[in-house]
Formats: sequence, structure tokens, C-alpha cells
Amino acid sequence: MSFKLIVKNVGRSIKDYSIYFLTLALGVSLFYAFNSISSQPDLDELNYAMELFGDALVTYLGILSKFIAVILAFLVIYANQFIMKRRKKELGVYMSLGMNKWKISSIFVGETFLVGLFALFVGLGLGFLLSQGISMLALKLFVGNASGFQLMFSTGAMKETILSFAIIFVIVMLFNTRTIMNIKLIDLLTANRKNQELKTHNKWVATLLFLLSIASLIIGITCLLKYGLNKDYLAWIVGLLAVGIILFYYSVSSVMIVLANRNKRIYLKNLNVFSFRQLTSKMQTNFLVMVVLCGLLFASLVILGTGFSTTSSMNKQATQSTPFDLTIIAPFEGNASPLEKAKNDGIPLEENLEDYAETILYETELTYGDLFQGQKLDLSETEKEMVKSHITFISETDYNKQMELSGQKQVQLDDNEYMINANHERTEKNMKYYLEHDGKLTLGNRELNPSQKTELKNIILLTTSTMTNDMGTIVVPDDIVQELTPNSYLLNGKFTSKEVEGMVYEKLNNKWIEQSLDGSIFYITHSVIHDSYFGTFGVIAFICSYLGIVLMIVTLSVLALQQLTETQDNKERYKTLAKIGANKKMIHTSLFRQIGFYFLAPLVLAILLSIFATRVVLDKLEPFFAISISQNMMISFGIILLLYVIYFFATYQSAKQIIVEDKIK
Repeated sequence: MSFKLIVKNVGRSIKDYSIYFLTLALGVSLFYAFNSISSQPDLDELNYAMELFGDALVTYLGILSKFIAVILAFLVIYANQFIMKRRKKELGVYMSLGMNKWKISSIFVGETFLVGLFALFVGLGLGFLLSQGISMLALKLFVGNASGFQLMFSTGAMKETILSFAIIFVIVMLFNTRTIMNIKLIDLLTANRKNQELKTHNKWVATLLFLLSIASLIIGITCLLKYGLNKDYLAWIVGLLAVGIILFYYSVSSVMIVLANRNKRIYLKNLNVFSFRQLTSKMQTNFLVMVVLCGLLFASLVILGTGFSTTSSMNKQATQSTPFDLTIIAPFEGNASPLEKAKNDGIPLEENLEDYAETILYETELTYGDLFQGQKLDLSETEKEMVKSHITFISETDYNKQMELSGQKQVQLDDNEYMINANHERTEKNMKYYLEHDGKLTLGNRELNPSQKTELKNIILLTTSTMTNDMGTIVVPDDIVQELTPNSYLLNGKFTSKEVEGMVYEKLNNKWIEQSLDGSIFYITHSVIHDSYFGTFGVIAFICSYLGIVLMIVTLSVLALQQLTETQDNKERYKTLAKIGANKKMIHTSLFRQIGFYFLAPLVLAILLSIFATRVVLDKLEPFFAISISQNMMISFGIILLLYVIYFFATYQSAKQIIVEDKIK
């Protein structure tokens, strides 16, 4: 009997459970999907460097998942509160018919378990589909390709998901039992008669506070764009934006009423008076909730946008900035060339290179500071030291050897010409200014002029990151270098396969690691750069994406439950509207507009602030990328829009169900 009643109640109240079910299912799917990443076999065969980053990702996601499980637990309890409030009258009927509280509690526990079980199955199904895409992305980031992808169902992730949500269900059941045991019959039967009052603020005070909020937001945004994430100003910027947001949501309802009253034709049309009063009442009552939701949305937009933009830009950047498989730089004076040194030390280097270019780099007393003299430099402390270093020179023939090896464009110089290859972002404008306004270069008795007024931006050698950091290498005619001082050997090469590359790198480490540590030789491979780069940014991107989506779900769930609770509290008002002649269409239109405005209210300000904040964050990240990663922000906004639409319509349909149960015609 009880089981039949439980099933019947769930079927009858399915729309009441929609937000509860949606939140649980999405939470389960995300929890499973991100925790199943380690199930791909290829992720167990990473090299040492990437294995460390892969382990770090799994560890951080595990820790983050436990934190998110706690957040979801509170969210599910919050959603359950709405259901309990929604069905107080039903509880009262059960009690008035003589059913004891333990029996009532068992019915509601059974309903919670049934809906939770269904949400768990659906969530695991969605999570399985989502995990395949996430696993492919993880393989591309940490392995370099998804060729080893296998369709996998992770039993470990499933067990962890079931255990975490089982604990959440138990907590919800205990919470329901406690609530039912403490309720009184009179409170249940009169629950729908309580209403809230509309408090009005002085319109001049409200207008002043609204203008102050706009001013605070404008000043905060201006300072954010000017000073960025500078720690000396960051606290003031956050303070200005926080004050602006609080004052905005505190005063906007009163300003809305003032503006609406100025246009009587719109204000008095259909149910607009009722809609405006309802909206302003909600905004006044819940302005602190709106502030928190705006903050959560802002954090979600910035975190999710940054995570997706970073992920989608990494692969292109790594490919463009690493045209060689190997770079070795060794001092020239008194030393053999890298190939000779490797042969002498028993390293099988030359025979394992598919192709290579070994050249010499030169220097004079000329420094980068000499070229930038009189110009304003915006540099870090490390970069200021780089400016003091001697400029590197390379002959036209040697430069073209390296370009031919990497498939980049070769150059041709006249006897009195030179070119500059420079791709360091911070000094790019300074180098361009030098070429356009002075450009004459004296080496010995020869005066050289720039072959072109812009610098080349090719990659001459690999460095420890994918950042383009060649502050300037000057390409001169072959006969000029005879008068310059040889400084170092440069060897760039390409291997036949990644396996050969790994083997050679291991041999180099065995023989040259001490010399590398004391700075007497430098060597690096494509895989080392790729692993470090993708490992670091891959972990960041995954965590940002995971956290961003969860914050978005939390925000939308709270928005939805707030609206459903408000609709439940104001059910008698909608009933009164029907009695005085408002038809179903008018009431539904009013409800649609109220929910739509309430959903958009925190989003509009959050989007506005996130655009500027994300721009500042990306300005910090884009030096690591050769392309603008802000172009990929549309992916994250698309995901946010999809979640918004799903939750909005689920909320609207549930709200309609609340008011139509009184058979409004």
C-alpha cells in the first residue's frame, strides 16, 4: 500500500520534483564524468613528466569533487525544502486523516529515494556520454592525440558517485524526517495563507543610491582595466564593485516603480501593475540573495570562460611554437660542436636525427638597451635584465638553414642590409619603433640598413616554454660575421619518432644533466615543452571548467527554487486575479515575465562585469599563447545559455503547475 502511494505521489508531483531531479541528474553526470578521466588506458602509459601532471589532475579533481559534493548536498537539501513547503497542505491532510508522523515520514523518504534513484540512473547515463568527450579532450592534452581513445565505463567513478550521492540522500531523508516530526497540523493547513508585504523606499533616496551604485561600478571597472590584477589596487577594485552590486540590487526595485509610474499606458496595461509589484517585492525581499547569485554567476562566467578558452587554444599554440624536435645550445670557445660532443660522450645523436641544422651564433658589445635607448619600456624585472644582455647575430646562410629545417620562410639580403627576427611580445613595439625611426646599424667599418621596416617573427630555437621570447636576433650577410665574435653553437633537429626522441633525451640526461644544471650547455625537446605546457594548463583548464559548470548549476538551482517558492507563497494572489476576471493566458504571461526578469536580473550585471574581468585575466594568459584566446569565449557562453534555457523552462513549467492546480481558467 505504501509503495503504491509513493509511486502515485511521485507521478502526480513529477513537475514539483523537476528542479530537484534536474539538479541531481546534472550533479551526478558531472561528478561521474570528471572522476572517470583516469579510466582511459593511454593515460596509464604517459612519460614521467606527463604522468606527474596526470596524477595531479586526478588528485585535484578528487579533492574538488568532495568539495562540490558538499555544495550539492546543501543544494539538494535546499531543493527538498521547497518540495516540503509545496506539500505542507498535503501533509496536513494525511495528519488529519489519522496517519502518524512516522508513516508520513516513510512515504516522503520513499518518494525522495525513488526520485533520487531515477536521477542517479539518468545522471550516470548522461555522465557516461559526457565522460567520453572529456576523456578525448584529456587524451589530446596529456597524450597529444586521441587515437588510443576507448569507449570506457568507469566502475570506480560509478562507485564513488553512488557513495557520495547515497550519503546526500541519507542526509536529505534525515532532514525530511526531522521536519515532519517537528511540524504542527495548524501550520500545515494555513501554510498558503501567509503573504509578504511590499515595503517602499523614499524615491529620492533610492534614486541617489542607484546613481551611487552605477558610479561605483563604473569607477571599479575603470580601475580594473587600468590596474588589472595589481595586488596594490585589487582590494579597492573588489570593494568598489561589491558596493556597486549591493547598492544596485538594493535600489533597483524602487527605481523600477518610479520609472513604471511615469508611463501609465504601459504600467496599467493588462496585469503589468501586478507584475511590477510582484517583481519589486521579490527584489526588495531577496536583494542579498540576488547579490550572492550575481557573484556566483560572475565567478562562473570568468572561470568557465577562461577554462574553455585556455583549453581550445593550447593545441594550436604548442604546434606553432615548437617547429623543431630538439634544440641544443653549447658554448663555442674551446668546445666541440653539439654533434661532436654527443659522439665523444657516447650519445647516439646524429644517427637518430632525421634532419638537422647546426649553426653558429655571434655577438658584439651591442645590447638590446642600445637599440631601445630613449624609448619607454614596460618590462618585468627579469625582462629588464634581458635588455642588458648582448644581441645575438646569425649569418644569412645559417638563418636560412634553420628556416628550411622548420619549413619557415627564408630571407635574402643585399650587402648593406640586415633583418631582425624578434617575437618577444613586450618589446615588439620597441623593436618596430627602432626599425622605423633609426634602423642604421654599424658593425666594424660597415653601416647596415634594415631590409624591411618590420621584424621577422620566426622561431629560431626551442626554449623552456611555448612563449615567444626572442627579444631580437639580427640576421646579417655572411661576410659580416667574419668580423664578429662566435658565441655559441646552435643545433636544431628532427627525430623519426617520439620513441626515438624519448630515448635520445634520456641519454642526454644521463651524460649532460650536471652540465645543464651549471649552465654550460642547454638542451630541450619538443615533448618536454609540450608536456610541461599541456600539463600545467591542462590541469588549470579542467579544474576551471568543472568548477565553472558546477557554480552555474548551483546558481540556476537557487534561482529556480527561489521562484518556485515565491510562486507557492503567492498562489492566493493568482487565485484572486482569476476571480476578478484575469484569464489563464494573462496570468501565465505575467508569470513568464516575472520568472524571466528574475532569471535575467543577476545575469545582466554578471555578464557585464565578467566581460571586463575575463579580458583582464586573458591579458595575463595571452602572453603564453600566439593567438588570442578570447575568440573562444563563445563556447562557454553557449554552455551557459543552454543551462539557462533548460532551468528557465523547467522553472516556468513547475510554476504554472503550482497555480493551475487551483483550476484557473
